[in-house]
Amino acid sequence: MSRGREVKTDWVSIARDTLLLLPRLLTASLRVLWQQLISGADRRLRGLSSIPWLAGQLGLEPERIRSARIEAVHAGTATRSRLGVDYVSAASAASTPGNGHGPASLFIKSRPSDFASALFGVLFGLGGSEVRFYREIRQDVPVRTPGVHYAQGNSNTYVMLLEDLAEEGCDFRTLASRCSADDAKRIVTGLAQLHGAFWQSPRFAADLAWVRRHETDRDFRLLNLVRNLSVPIAVKKYGHILPDEILDVIPHLMKNYGRLEQAWAQEPRTLLHGDAHLGNMYFQQGEVGFLDWQVVQYGQGMRDISYLLINSVPEETRLAHQEDLIRHYLALLGEQGIALDFDTAWDQYRLQSVYAWIAGVVTAPSNFQGEAVVAAGLRRACAAILDLDALDLIRKL
Repeated sequence: MSRGREVKTDWVSIARDTLLLLPRLLTASLRVLWQQLISGADRRLRGLSSIPWLAGQLGLEPERIRSARIEAVHAGTATRSRLGVDYVSAASAASTPGNGHGPASLFIKSRPSDFASALFGVLFGLGGSEVRFYREIRQDVPVRTPGVHYAQGNSNTYVMLLEDLAEEGCDFRTLASRCSADDAKRIVTGLAQLHGAFWQSPRFAADLAWVRRHETDRDFRLLNLVRNLSVPIAVKKYGHILPDEILDVIPHLMKNYGRLEQAWAQEPRTLLHGDAHLGNMYFQQGEVGFLDWQVVQYGQGMRDISYLLINSVPEETRLAHQEDLIRHYLALLGEQGIALDFDTAWDQYRLQSVYAWIAGVVTAPSNFQGEAVVAAGLRRACAAILDLDALDLIRKL
């Protein structure tokens, strides 16, 4: 580990990308500002407690709903709130929550209220992608996901009315939670089911052509700008926990990042969750469920596997179980008629470990997750890159 190490900022690339992106940045900024001016937090959100509208979404007669109210609003990368519903008892007309008519509580996810988060979501199409997941993909996904009653809008106006999993007694985790080997196996099982259902699907050339992937990613220049700005800042701030071997290879990695993206995009590919860490999962009746589908994408299954094991599993547990977990994943794919040999999967896993490190470095300057969480994530990612000998793969780019 070294203090005082720095990565030279590529101001030429930053200036070039900023100029080329300026129209897009200005357009997105104006869209977000206009939406905030005309609607406050979100005009769509205010209509969700309308009894006639809500009854239609729940398949009920309006007379069966006594009242509905929005409560427990939480702002972040999205606005998260709950919609409490009271129903009229058919027998006595008394207000009885639930009463077999419909859910007593619903979960609402909508556009963030602050400008920076809203702009980020619009630029990367986060909310719009999740809406399309619930409208076009969810019904074909063989793993647990929240039930959906309503999903509409683009990334600047979206609203989703989902099953309130907290009311169902689900077990939620966070980024700071420790993932046991048994939990990791349950999650890997779920990922194998998800990936197998969409493995090399012709739908990605048809109705799912919109799903993010390397060859059609319109955000490559924006991501390049974010990396060029973030990596030097992150290295300066967290360089004391980054091993010298990794610091030494960063210039080569940044210069050849396009080749790395091409390597990540090699076939075979499938539908990915895209952000498969423990904080985006829940456990219900012994099975894993998946939340937050904003970065759903088409890529190698090992991206989800490596991201999970590196970001959510303690290092000693990962080292002891990663090979067995990958073999378990491959066996489950085999049961679905999919042949992927261990050596190929292992090489993909090694190279995809770099993505977990990049994701940590790029988000580090924002401090959104807090310095302790960021530092812990970077340590895990660095350890994985070293013990998987991914540096050798980087140098060969």
